Amino acid sequence: MGLDILKILKTLWLMCFLGVVSITAIFGLWIGEFTQLYFQMLFILSFGFLPFTLLYRYISINLRAYLLFVNVCFITAALSFLLPFLNHILVLFLPLIAILFNKRRLFYIACFFTILSGVYANFFQYEHESGVLQAIIEITYIFCYLIVLDVVVKYTIKQSKMTYIFDKTLKTLTLAVEAKDEYTRGHSIRVSDYSMIIGRYLEEIGHKVDLETLRISSLLHDIGKINIPQNILSKEGKLTNEEYNLIKMHSEHGADLAKELDYPEHIVKDILYHHERFDGTGYPKGIHGHDIPLNSRIVAVADTFDALTSNRSYRKAFTAEDARKIVIDNMGSQFDPAFESIFKAVYPALATYQGGINPEKEGIPSKNVS
Repeated sequence: MGLDILKILKTLWLMCFLGVVSITAIFGLWIGEFTQLYFQMLFILSFGFLPFTLLYRYISINLRAYLLFVNVCFITAALSFLLPFLNHILVLFLPLIAILFNKRRLFYIACFFTILSGVYANFFQYEHESGVLQAIIEITYIFCYLIVLDVVVKYTIKQSKMTYIFDKTLKTLTLAVEAKDEYTRGHSIRVSDYSMIIGRYLEEIGHKVDLETLRISSLLHDIGKINIPQNILSKEGKLTNEEYNLIKMHSEHGADLAKELDYPEHIVKDILYHHERFDGTGYPKGIHGHDIPLNSRIVAVADTFDALTSNRSYRKAFTAEDARKIVIDNMGSQFDPAFESIFKAVYPALATYQGGINPEKEGIPSKNVS
């Protein structure tokens, strides 16, 4: 992933703007007059990044990050040593700013500059204002700060890599499942997107929803179908009772597989119970009401909406409006009745998303939803 110079530049300009507001408030309300120092600082904050902003498109891509960071160091140093009191602490922000560039070399350059500035300020510029012991203590604090920050940066990078690998694994698993049946390709991603639309709305109206867990659970909800024979998944026409019972096993297969892959217990349960019905007639355990996890209840609605609006081997897709009517008709039996107003509220977003995938749908609605 390439470095987004524009995004960083916008962030830096925002920081400058906040700096202008801050010093204006300090000089106007606290000091009571706008001195020469104020206008010097105002000039640095207002025009410090202007040359780079105007010229960065003409600078080599490989040099942009380094030149911009040098610009940051210059402005920070100028502000630090311009003030007539101990303000060199500003350089502590340099390593934080360096993190924006996602370049370890710049981070260590910033750390070196921070230490150098601290030593200069304590032992040369302000040596008459602080004793040697106090100077040594402050430099020690700076070292500790930078060490902790380095650990945080390394941990963050490690977590980012783990998240990337984790997402790739999720996609690989869902693709492996959906490769067995051409009619359900893209189903898991769509169900996840529908679930997130519902989940975000629930969060907006005050419900506690773990959106990241919901995203993972909804992506993996059908992972157990990898253990179902392909001839049953893609069979045209009505399934026999034996075949249907095998299909119903996919929830348990999915939960077992998620457990083997060391997913958290709440994700395992979300997968296991996504075909439970609110009235207790679902599978595999026949639990009912609020014993069904919230994420499972969300996925059940999203799963059904996508199943209805997708072509299957045994029928053509329903229109989004027909699917809406079927889902609402099953509130209180298949779905949590409290979701009726929620589903109606998010339906325009669901229909817009569904229309963008396949805008022309035809079919005859039925109340037998599974």
